[in-house]
Amino acid sequence: YSVALRNNPFFAWCITDSPQVMRRICHYAMTTLLLSNGDIVFTKGEAPSEPKAYMVMKGNLEYLWAGQATQIFEKTWVAEACLWTSSWRHQGALTATNDAKLASLDVKTFHEIAQRFQDHATFDAKVYAMDFVTHINTVEAVNDLTVAGSMH
Repeated sequence: YSVALRNNPFFAWCITDSPQVMRRICHYAMTTLLLSNGDIVFTKGEAPSEPKAYMVMKGNLEYLWAGQATQIFEKTWVAEACLWTSSWRHQGALTATNDAKLASLDVKTFHEIAQRFQDHATFDAKVYAMDFVTHINTVEAVNDLTVAGSMH
């Protein structure tokens, strides 16, 4: 799963500086989600009981938000805000437009792993989380496609 995760700045940093953390994330927090045309991943307003962030590994999806449809392709992060906010509600709907394969990161398991390594010298998710939250608080329109990579 590190191939999918390296497209995110936080996980790219972890791969290099905290491989022991990444190993646990890949082994315990990641799963693969296989979708067919028309499968719905989430809908607008949904506050999932088991929140997940997604990375598109293969296929195409459509994200419908504010009346606009956006095509989602490989290597796109979706719902990263679930990782860094405590009560994220999906802002739009995500639907597969053909067969697709997503890497799914379980937020609760990720938080448990991050908590376990919080005192480790090379790992500090809190700094990144604070930067992400600051970023979404300054963006005019936040949705499930808002990612840390857009922080400049």
